Amino acid sequence: MKILAFAGTDADFSYNRLLLRFMKKHFKQMADIEIYEVGKLPPFSVDTPLSEQTEVWKLKQKVKEADGLVFATPEYDHGIPAVLKSAIEWLSYHTNVMSKKPAMIVGVAYGRQASARSQVQIRQILISPDCNTNLLPGNEVLIGNVRNTFAKDGRLIDQAAINDLEQSFEHFIEYIQIFQDVDKEGLQMAVKQPTISDAYINFPTGRLTLKEVQQIFSTIPFEIDLIDSTDHFAWYSDKPNREHVRNTASLGETVQECHPPMAVPAVMSIINSFREGKKDVVTRPLWMNGHRSLIQYYALRDINGHYLGTIEFTGSVECILNLFENGAWGKDATTGASKNTNNAPATETEEDTTVDASTGASESDSSEETTTNNTAAVDNDNVSEDTDATTGASETGSVDAEDDTADASTGASENDD
Repeated sequence: MKILAFAGTDADFSYNRLLLRFMKKHFKQMADIEIYEVGKLPPFSVDTPLSEQTEVWKLKQKVKEADGLVFATPEYDHGIPAVLKSAIEWLSYHTNVMSKKPAMIVGVAYGRQASARSQVQIRQILISPDCNTNLLPGNEVLIGNVRNTFAKDGRLIDQAAINDLEQSFEHFIEYIQIFQDVDKEGLQMAVKQPTISDAYINFPTGRLTLKEVQQIFSTIPFEIDLIDSTDHFAWYSDKPNREHVRNTASLGETVQECHPPMAVPAVMSIINSFREGKKDVVTRPLWMNGHRSLIQYYALRDINGHYLGTIEFTGSVECILNLFENGAWGKDATTGASKNTNNAPATETEEDTTVDASTGASESDSSEETTTNNTAAVDNDNVSEDTDATTGASETGSVDAEDDTADASTGASENDD
């Protein structure tokens, strides 16, 4: 179980940070607790440029992946620190990453009342409509007189406080499991519904059941993602071992929410070129996870040409390239034998009709580039298996990317600098 714990201060020394470190070690058999420093975030402002929001985007991804959230807050002037409020603003402004996420509050302070008043304030914030967390009721963890409850090495040594913390955290884990069980039950009910598995779709070229459609998307050797016509992440294929790991929590998010801020301009450039009818395809070859992959973006249109969205196809091309490099296309398709049975040099005609592996275009084409409304060829002079992933190898409008950190929907990388 993954728990994301917020150290609610940017102070160099913090007893609340010590408490979270104690919890991380003490409860390691129950949960994997990751401590997040809110001081890494820029101060909240709606005018903050996208180029300065990379850390905000990273935090949102961590929240989406977490099973539960823990907020550790000190008490400043009867309230929570400004830096913690700023972090919550980032997680609640025009996003729903915290919505229905199980949450727990703990707090450490110097006085006898501990952080009671700041905990009241953060409870009000976390159950507000914009946050909408599933906050654990009751189970207050209030640790005061911290100089006597912590040892010099940072260990919590007050046994009464430890017992209270253990009881509250166990309740929190049970609380999370309740929501997880509800979700699993809902999924099982969906699978058991006969109307879903028995329903079918009539296509002009045949009929498929919904179960067959689902399994086709899970079986084909590439993964598919869809951004709809309103620029929201609408769907992804449930394919095992995806190059780009997706999360259902991202469904319904805008392009700006589900992409690293540095990649957003490139994403919108592709989408707008599709929407305006300037392009239909963008191709991006690059290295991903140690192997050669190809990402292709297509404008999804109805039969009248109206824009319906952008679909992304991603897949490893190692198998195809290995076949080509081993001479698979030099053999006769029906016999497996080489067309040049006499070991004589290939004729001019044979050379002219050889398909170029990097473009899919015939070398005998009369034009230097072969493009149609539905395809975009890659310049063979600029692309090889060693193509620099940071230059953008496709003439159709590739975007810059680092080899192993390419953004899922654009091929663009997140630049921490």
